[in-house]
Parts: sequence; C-alpha cells; structure tokens
Amino acid sequence: MSELSELGERDIVASLIKKFDPNGTYALGDDTAILDYGKEILLITTDTICQKTHIPEKAKPQDIGWYAAAINLSDIAAMGGRPLGMLFSLGLPANTPTKWLDELTDGIQECCSKFKVPVLGGDTKENDSITITGIALGTVPKSEILRRTGARPGDIVAMTGKLGRGLFWEQDKENNVSQFLRVEPQLKIGQMLAESRAITSCIDISDGLSTSLHLLASASNIGFEIEFDSINLIPGLNAKEKMLALHYGGDFELLFTIRPDKADLILNLPDITQIGYVIDDISVSVVKDGVSEPLPDRGYEHFRD
Repeated sequence: MSELSELGERDIVASLIKKFDPNGTYALGDDTAILDYGKEILLITTDTICQKTHIPEKAKPQDIGWYAAAINLSDIAAMGGRPLGMLFSLGLPANTPTKWLDELTDGIQECCSKFKVPVLGGDTKENDSITITGIALGTVPKSEILRRTGARPGDIVAMTGKLGRGLFWEQDKENNVSQFLRVEPQLKIGQMLAESRAITSCIDISDGLSTSLHLLASASNIGFEIEFDSINLIPGLNAKEKMLALHYGGDFELLFTIRPDKADLILNLPDITQIGYVIDDISVSVVKDGVSEPLPDRGYEHFRD
C-alpha cells in the first residue's frame, strides 16, 4: 500500500482537485475558493498550522495566534480581496494552561483588529497536539479578481517585500521567532493591484519563490526568466544563503505578473520590485552572473523531507 510521503502535498492536492472538480467547474487550485456573489466574488480560504511543522519551540502564544490569522488573510490578499471575517478551530491538549489560550486568542484578535476583520466564531476540540485552523472570507469585484492563471509572454514579473524571512529566523532561532511568525498579509497592496487591472496573474509566496513560480507557470502554461540580482533579499545573507532563500518558505509576499503597457504604474508603487519576465517556454530559469540556469521547484512541501 502506497503512502502519502510517496506523493507529496502538491500531487495530493492535484488528485483531490481531480476528484472534487473533474470538469473544472469551480476552478479549484487558486489561493482561495471563489463563488459567484452578485456583482462580486466571494472568497473563502482555510489554512491549518500544527505544533510539529509550523510552531517554533519557543514561540509565544500571541505570535502563534497572529500567524494563524495572518497566513489566511495573505490568501485573501493574493486574490485582491477585502476580508469580511474569520473563524478559527482550535485543537488543544487538555493540560493546556488557560493563560496560554488567552494569549493565543489575544494574538488572533490583535491581527484581526489591525486589518479590521471580525472573528465570527469557530470550534474547540481536545487534541494531542496544538492544531489551529483558520477560515477567512472576503470579497472582490468580478472585474478585479486576481488569479493564478492569465500570465502571457512578455509580461513583467514582480513581487512585494523581501525574500528570506524564514531563513533569517533559522539563523538565530533564539531571537527571531517573533519576527518569523509576525507575517504581514499584503492586503492593501493586493487591493491596489486588483484595482489597477494591470495584473495578469498573482500568488502569495508561502512555500518559497521557486515553488510559487512553478505553480504560476503551470497555471498559465508559460515560463519565467528571473534575474537573481534583481531579487530583494533580507540583508546579511551569504552567497549560499541567498540561493537558498529562493526556495525557503515563510515569506508571504505577493508574486505577480504585469501587463507591459501598465508596468510603470505598478512598479512605481512602494515596496514592489521587478524580478524578471514571462517567456514562451514552459520552464523556470534564473540568470546569475550572466548565466541562465534552470530554477527547480525546491520549496517546502508537506509529506516530504
């Protein structure tokens, strides 16, 4: 009997999409689910964190709560949406201190309050280890929704912020845990990108830049050529770490493609960097020191080492 470790998360997701949406009716596979909502699209997303794979050993409960909320809101941002509300399901050991739960929910409330998102409810269950599932709801006008599909050869590739947050945390786990978990969902810039109607595809960088590029390439049946020296990286990384940062997860920035005739409008917005171009070939490459090499998909993937 085969095991999930032989497939990996991406193949598992592909098989589930094929089962639940064989005809592509619901266009599963984007950062959120999408439902017709009159003149708008209703966005629905969910993300789970668990003690073993997501929560650093010395993480403060407030930071864990913030993280659980922020990563879901990041999916809404990737679709250009405005959040409507959130729900949370908490699976916790029975011996969890009540103070820990209070501080966890303080972190959830802090994040949701900052982005003006009400907490609408959820569920609590006893569990052997900490497991937190968030659900975020949002809306976006039909004419503005950002999707993973739509990139065309000649489009410009750009991203928000810097790469290397997760790698930066690994360098000094004692002091950087809060910085790692305090993800900032790019809701405002996501909405600005959607309103511009200049964006041909978009995704949030959760499992590494290389994985996000390969997902966009597959969704639009195109390829990418990325300029390594153009990528905005966290300061202080050595040469080896800079290359590793292209695959390391935990950035939660937005990666997107821009119509060339609208490029100046978008690239003049704050905290946005052009990093490459969309090409005809269904491949992903990176140009470093004048040499173009394939950029493999080596981002984080559950069920694999």
